[in-house]
Amino acid sequence: MPADAINYGKLAEELNECLSGGRIDKIIMSDKSTLALCIRARGKNNDLLITAATSPRCFLTSSRPKSTDVPLSFCLHLRRHIGGGTIDRISALPFERILRADITARDDLGTPVGYILFIEIMGKYSNVVLTDENGKITDALKHVGFEESRPVMPGITFTAPRDETRFDPADERADALAAGCPPEELPAVMVKRLRGLSAATAAEIADIAAKENVGLSEACRRLLARPVRPVLYRSGGKPTDFCFCAYGTKTDEAEECETLSHAMDEYYSATCASDEKSVALAAARRAVTAALAKQRKKLAGFVKDLAAASDYERERVLGELITANLYKISRGDSTLVAENWYDGNTVTIALTENTPQEDAQKHFARYRKKLRTVENLTEQKAETERAIDYLESVDTALSLADDVSDVAAITDELEEEGYIRRAAARGKKPVSEPRKYDIDGFTVLVGKSNVQNDRITRESRGDDIWLHTQGFHGSHVVIRTRGKEPPQSVLVKAAEIAAFFSKARRSENVPVDYTRVKDVHKKRGAAPGKVDYFGAKTLYVDPAAPDGEK
Repeated sequence: MPADAINYGKLAEELNECLSGGRIDKIIMSDKSTLALCIRARGKNNDLLITAATSPRCFLTSSRPKSTDVPLSFCLHLRRHIGGGTIDRISALPFERILRADITARDDLGTPVGYILFIEIMGKYSNVVLTDENGKITDALKHVGFEESRPVMPGITFTAPRDETRFDPADERADALAAGCPPEELPAVMVKRLRGLSAATAAEIADIAAKENVGLSEACRRLLARPVRPVLYRSGGKPTDFCFCAYGTKTDEAEECETLSHAMDEYYSATCASDEKSVALAAARRAVTAALAKQRKKLAGFVKDLAAASDYERERVLGELITANLYKISRGDSTLVAENWYDGNTVTIALTENTPQEDAQKHFARYRKKLRTVENLTEQKAETERAIDYLESVDTALSLADDVSDVAAITDELEEEGYIRRAAARGKKPVSEPRKYDIDGFTVLVGKSNVQNDRITRESRGDDIWLHTQGFHGSHVVIRTRGKEPPQSVLVKAAEIAAFFSKARRSENVPVDYTRVKDVHKKRGAAPGKVDYFGAKTLYVDPAAPDGEK
């Protein structure tokens, strides 16, 4: 994607035209990496989104992010220094992915004070830095220690990153890169040797140079001279890229946009939701995988110890046989051969230097110890098996999650159950609602997490129909009957949906049990999503996605 210095340079021109002279009315942060400046300019409210998170970016957005419940320290710092200030000018550092906003604010006495806000869009090194008019850093979104080559700390002078091993793409030294380099390898060489280029823009410059028979530096200047006509590229209806103008090397479907910010907003709205979900999903999966590994290791230990203690009855029998055959034992005997009256066989019992009575008591003591071990381990083994069953159901729910709100709901559930350490107070969380479908006039609800499964079952009427796959983890499904008897076609379709939203999604002829909600009961202390049900009938169906779902 061409979120590079050239495209951000064009974005800076667009932002300057739109925001210069505007007043910063509000500053918010939705998390420790994302902030928004709400700017009133030219009779219009504008929200400048800045994030240094997984996909760093900066543009005017149509959807203002939600603020944290408690303002973060960097947010308070910005409010104190540039809140209410005026945007004088927005520019970009030449061939760097760094935007510069010159701001005039007022101090406590009303005296005008100049500030500079640097917005660095540089992958994992992205940052937001506020300096005074002389370039001295007042604070930064991310502090970088003095042990690094380019420290970013309050009180020191801001210096822009500069890789002296590279040179600007408009520099005539760039022309030498094409000499002897295969055309198909040239874009990769340009990205490595030139400043501020993405692979897409490097390919476009190389294409201009080849078609118009000019050097790379001249091709770069010709690209920069093109009029700004922002384009959003799509493939299969999904945004794949954006550029400040149409690139001849792009083959996806092109859609012209009013502004570059609009193109970026469309692109990131589609892709970053998926990125956020992926990050949250990976974190939740790591927690579930680790918890499952821990529980399975415990279970293996319990099984091993149970096997070692499972012969406790033999210890009792040996003690009884020694006691019953005391008259046969002479001083110095090392064994006792006696008939086991429980099975009619002859058994040889080892004796020690102790008295026979003491040997018998040792067998009885081992019997009691092994019996207690079996009783305790049987209970712990059952508890561990229940934990594994619950975690496997959570893993299934994660595999069926639609968006980041679903993952957040499952993460909250894991926190409540103690499998994830409860996070510090966060901002407003996205709300996850159960899936809802209409089947021939009947509303069908599908839970997305174990907690949600419990909720939709608990909030349903007794004559509603409850469905769940038999023998597979999956969502609870409820048909809201409103006092009517659903026809067989509705039951079958709901059963197909229950099979689709389960671990048996890729199976055939899946058994799905259904019964009235009044016959579904939850035991006190049972894990989320765990219920007992009675009087169920079974349908055998092939999993099928609801209408409109893939």
